[in-house]
Amino acid sequence: MTTSTSFDAPLAAITNSLTQLRDDVGSLVDAASRHPTAQRRAALVDVHHQLRLLGQRVNAA
Repeated sequence: MTTSTSFDAPLAAITNSLTQLRDDVGSLVDAASRHPTAQRRAALVDVHHQLRLLGQRVNAA
């Protein structure tokens, strides 16, 4: 029998959120590639930067 811990609930929520985020980022990248502009490029760079910061935080844990 597995017991739920304070780790399990946030992990499940994060997993679901990351799946949605992956889909959303894919849509954003597709839209930017169809109609590239400097503003869209800047938005993608910002998203990339934020994802790198999240990755660094997870890697440091």
